[in-house]
Amino acid sequence: MSRDPRDSHFGLGRSEFPRLRRPLAGGRRLVYLDSACTALKLRGPADRMREFYLEDGGCGGGRALYELSRRAEGAAAEAREAAAGFLGAATPEEVVFTSGATAALNLVAGAFPLPRGRGEILLTDLEHNSAYLPFYERARRDRLRLRVLPTQGGRLDPAVLRRALSKRTGLVVLPHASNVYGGVLPLKEAVGLAHDAGALVLADDAQYVQSHRSDVQESGVDFALFSAHKLGGPFGVGVLYGKAHLLNRMSGLPAGGGTVSALRRSRHGWEPDYLDAPKRLEPGIADYAGLAGLTETLRLYARLDYPALRAHIAALVRRAARGLNSLPGVRVLGSEDHLAEGSLVSFHVAGRAFSAPDLALYLDSGLARHSVAVRAGTHCAHILHGRLGLQETVRLSFFAYSREEDVDVFLAALRGYLARGRAAPRRQLA
Repeated sequence: MSRDPRDSHFGLGRSEFPRLRRPLAGGRRLVYLDSACTALKLRGPADRMREFYLEDGGCGGGRALYELSRRAEGAAAEAREAAAGFLGAATPEEVVFTSGATAALNLVAGAFPLPRGRGEILLTDLEHNSAYLPFYERARRDRLRLRVLPTQGGRLDPAVLRRALSKRTGLVVLPHASNVYGGVLPLKEAVGLAHDAGALVLADDAQYVQSHRSDVQESGVDFALFSAHKLGGPFGVGVLYGKAHLLNRMSGLPAGGGTVSALRRSRHGWEPDYLDAPKRLEPGIADYAGLAGLTETLRLYARLDYPALRAHIAALVRRAARGLNSLPGVRVLGSEDHLAEGSLVSFHVAGRAFSAPDLALYLDSGLARHSVAVRAGTHCAHILHGRLGLQETVRLSFFAYSREEDVDVFLAALRGYLARGRAAPRRQLA
């Protein structure tokens, strides 16, 4: 396979993403600016998953002793070690596999017992619905107190967190990076404040690990999580990190085969003896092919030059923010310097009839030479949009394969769209 001469200098080039090597219908070039939703997929992990399905495909989970079963278990063990290394966990046993970040958030929300007398959970107005709703349901179920802390310009003021913390606070949930404002929250400082107050911290790393090196021991966070698909890996594979003693306090849901050592008879019936984490939290048959794909994904990330990758993406964010800020009526969310810490830019158009979904459709199908993929709607961040008084925004997000040319094509298309005064009836998009 020939190498794209414009490939990266930081270890993850465009030639490793097959979708970018083929035109779309009509010969149009894909300009993919929706990597915050999901990254385009890497060839290596996809090939590894295909190999597993065709060459292995046995039943693991400690349920058999034959070779294919051992190979499936080996794939899971390799993935656990790779994920632990990727996050800087103390041991592989601090890694729990889920079907994605949403499932990991639901697992903590549903199965972790808050300390007695600490029935308060703090979140921010930046939360994705996948973070807010599981804890909302937990609070409603167990009559806990759920508080949403305000942010300003996508930033959480540590003083706001400090004032909110109390002896009643059991858990603080934070997005390490916002999926609307971009930028990065001061996680290590927040962890210090929370721990001083006796509370635990969960970091949602779903928008962070694509271009930042995460180290859970350095930050001191108690829980962290991410999805493989946002790294260019497989769909349906997520990673939950938790300190071992905290994971071993979790039980009840999910439940099923492979989570217990025995069921023992008691006066109450048959009661389980749960295994230690992570097995107690991983019922049923694992997605062994997906885990093999995760391992291959993280092997690719292990060779990344993160400072070079960060510089590349920060330059794209600045280029997009400056171009957008130069257009009349366009309002970018957040300051350029804060945005450059992350991987995305969101904006809306003020003072005129404007439909974000219509713009997205125009960018996809209304250009002669390109199809530009952006996200339009609320990005599953309804609390933030409600507090900003916005029905919708448009989001551009960048990844290792993104180029300056992609930003320029988008900006030229947006200028043309705005110059024509194009608008359409609004559609509701999440």
